[in-house]
Amino acid sequence: MIDYTKDITLFIQKLISIPSVNGVNNETEIVKVIKEEVDKLGLPNKISFKDSTYPNIFVGNNFDKKEGLLFIAHLDTAGVGDETKWTHKPFGAEIADNKLYGRGAIDNKAGIALSIYTLKTLKDQGKLDAAKFVGVSDEECGADSVFGARYLLDQGLQAKSAIYTYAGNDVITIGHRGQVKLWINVTGESTHSGSSSWQNGTKGASAIDALNNFITEVNKFEMKETHEAFPNYTFKQTVLFIEGGTTTSLVPDKARCLIDARLLPIHNNDEYIESITKLAKSFETEKVKLEIEVQTNLPAVSISTDEKIVTILKNLSAEILGIEPEIRGCGPANEGYMFIGAGIPTICGFGVSGEGVHSKDEYLDLDSIPKILKIYTETALKI
Repeated sequence: MIDYTKDITLFIQKLISIPSVNGVNNETEIVKVIKEEVDKLGLPNKISFKDSTYPNIFVGNNFDKKEGLLFIAHLDTAGVGDETKWTHKPFGAEIADNKLYGRGAIDNKAGIALSIYTLKTLKDQGKLDAAKFVGVSDEECGADSVFGARYLLDQGLQAKSAIYTYAGNDVITIGHRGQVKLWINVTGESTHSGSSSWQNGTKGASAIDALNNFITEVNKFEMKETHEAFPNYTFKQTVLFIEGGTTTSLVPDKARCLIDARLLPIHNNDEYIESITKLAKSFETEKVKLEIEVQTNLPAVSISTDEKIVTILKNLSAEILGIEPEIRGCGPANEGYMFIGAGIPTICGFGVSGEGVHSKDEYLDLDSIPKILKIYTETALKI
C-alpha cells in the first residue's frame, strides 16, 4: 500500500488555509480545491447544491445505492473567536511538535483529506466501489441545514454504513443527544418607573420580573430517565442568553431568554416543548404574555452496538491503535441523526487524534494520520 501520509498532510494544510467559517465564508472556494485534488487523483466526483453558495461534493460511485461505506465530512468550520488568543494562526496550518494547527484541523478538514485518500487507496487496489465520500455544506449552522446533508439525502444518497469523520478515536460514537433551543419572548406593559401608577400597581408590568420568575421555575424542570447508549450523559437544560428592557426610568415591556436542552433517545422532543410551553403560559397575566419560539429541534439517536461497523471499528482500533475505545453516544448533536434516519447505520464521530474543537489552537496529531487511513481503508473493505 502506498504511503500517502505526506500528501494527506499537505492537503489538510491547503484546506485549513482556506477560511470556510460558517456565516462568514461560503464553501465555494474549498469545494473548488477539493475538486482539483480528486480530479488529480482520478476519482469520479460531482458537485451538487440546492443553493450555489452552499455547494456539496460527492466523490466515488453508487450515490443512490445501499452499497459501500460512506465517509462524511462537513466543509465549513466554527469561528475563530479572538485571534490574539491563538498561539498559532487560525488559518496558518502551522506544524509544531508533530501537531498540525488551524481552524478545522480536526473538525472537519482532516476528515475530508483522509476520506479522499482512503478512496484513492481503494482505487489503487481496484476496489473503489467499497467506499464513497460526501463533503457537506453548512453543518455548523446548527446541524439542521437544508443545504448540505439534508439536501443530498433528499436526492437519494444511500450507503451500507457511514462514518462521520469528526476527530477522536478513543470513542466509537454510536449516536448523539437531541437538542432543543427555545426562545421565551415576554411582553409586559411599560410605564415610568418613578410614577405613582407604577408605585400603586395600576399601570405597568415588568417583562424582566416575569421572565426571572419563569427562569426560576424552568430551572427546576427535570427528565430523569437514562439510556444505555449514553452512560456519561443525562437530560441537561441551560439558559444560554437573557436580554430585556429598553431605556432608563421605563418599566421594561420586553424581555427574552434562550433555553438549550439536551435530550436522550428515550425522551420526546415535542413533549418537552409542550411542557415548557405549558409552564410559560402559567406565568401569563392580563398584562404579561409569554410566547415560545422553537429555534432548534434535533432528535437524539443511537445505533446498536451489534451493528457490523461498530464491531469492525472496535477490532481495528485494538489492532492498529492498540486501544479499546468506549462505545457510546456523544453529548453534542450533529448531522448523524439525518443519516441514521435515512436507514444508514452511522458512526457519529471517529477520526484523527487532536484537540481544540470550537476553541483556540485546534490541532491534529500527525502520527494519527496513517493509522486512521488504514482503519478507514480496512473498514471499507470489511463492511
